[in-house]
Amino acid sequence: MYETKEQIIKKADNFIEKAKNAHKLMLERGLNFTQMGTKQQNLLSSGLEAEVIKEFAKYDEILEFSNPVLKAGGKAGEFDGLVSEYLIEVKYNVSGETKSGKFLEQFEKYINRNHKDYINVENKKVVLFIKEFSKGGNVNQSVLKQLQKKGVIIITELSQIKKLY
Repeated sequence: MYETKEQIIKKADNFIEKAKNAHKLMLERGLNFTQMGTKQQNLLSSGLEAEVIKEFAKYDEILEFSNPVLKAGGKAGEFDGLVSEYLIEVKYNVSGETKSGKFLEQFEKYINRNHKDYINVENKKVVLFIKEFSKGGNVNQSVLKQLQKKGVIIITELSQIKKLY
């Protein structure tokens, strides 16, 4: 059963609320994302995914948000958001030390129709939203350039979503 837009927005608001406490803790302790514990990082990431999907909702119809994709034999993967025009992946932080193998493999499920766990069945354009970079990371690093060559759209600001429409 699919969630209604109202249910998705309510779920997103809940994720954002939970992330506020993690963000407050991060500020109080003078830490950055990579210094936070796994639970806090997950809360911050989920909150960011929710903010991104709500921004897309201003311009597009939300189809899915933060749901696993199941295939015969179990979970094939997960995407953070799905709207009429785009499949959305959100990363709170990308390091300059990000290894291309595992990172690129995740996107193969979205862009390579021949991948055994391909989940972009409507062949939507793929958007990668990145909030911040660490350890010298930037949009021009090799792993992100490889994604861009494969057609992945990379954005780093919520305001850039409007420009996609």
